[in-house]
Amino acid sequence: MYDHCCIDISLGERSYPIQISVDQLASIHLSPILPKANTALVVSNTTVWPLYGSVLLEALRRCYVQVHFVQLPDGEEHKNWQTLNLIFDALLKHGCDRKTVLFALGGGVVGDMTGFAAACYMRGVPFVQVPTTLLAQVDSSVGGKTGINHPLGKNMIGAFYQPRLVVCDLATLDTLPERELSAGLAEVIKYGPIADMEFMAWQEASMDDLRARDRTALAHAVRRSCEIKAWVVGQDERESGLRAILNFGHTFGHAIEAGMGYGGFGFGAGHGAYLTIW
Repeated sequence: MYDHCCIDISLGERSYPIQISVDQLASIHLSPILPKANTALVVSNTTVWPLYGSVLLEALRRCYVQVHFVQLPDGEEHKNWQTLNLIFDALLKHGCDRKTVLFALGGGVVGDMTGFAAACYMRGVPFVQVPTTLLAQVDSSVGGKTGINHPLGKNMIGAFYQPRLVVCDLATLDTLPERELSAGLAEVIKYGPIADMEFMAWQEASMDDLRARDRTALAHAVRRSCEIKAWVVGQDERESGLRAILNFGHTFGHAIEAGMGYGGFGFGAGHGAYLTIW
């Protein structure tokens, strides 16, 4: 049985922890570093919200006076200005101020758009990542890359904007479709060649357990992946050099999406395509 671990992203005043555990959503209000405010807005999508929305909502209502939510359409093809405006519509409709905390409950698309909205609304409000896919837990929720797609380029409109906290609840991986699990495992695999071949060897030996969603195996995969990404981001937050190594394999996925259209292939927000190609 896996218990709990915490990894710190060291970025000076923008530093924050990544908490990895099981069944954290119901107790997220107990976190001592949860941003303080009167109001919170949970951003999710039509797939994830029915699964975990009520649990997170109930927990957040124990520490925020008002908790609102907005459901976005699901899919990479909806990562655009029109969908982003649904978040702004909700914030303005409820009179949210610059202390309002945004919570991104979902995969990489939800996390990227919520972070971008947080960076823009009133010139910056705090947000918390609550990734529910393996891909988001090991990559997109960590490091502060936020944004949306444009018909002429993926993730070309966005901002570097760090969350205050990342909460990886391994229990949410139980409902992940097999295709999305594979996309996440592809992202885990990249960390071996770029930083830790012992981790790569462990993956090869543990792949059956990972595909069977063994909690102990998944916990180690998420922890080690986050440790490597935290190490890289801590040295190069804005991708002026070293951080580009984290894009290993992404170029293929982005190129395929550019040719086939967003959402045409299940690479998990365009990542992990190199596994399919190999």
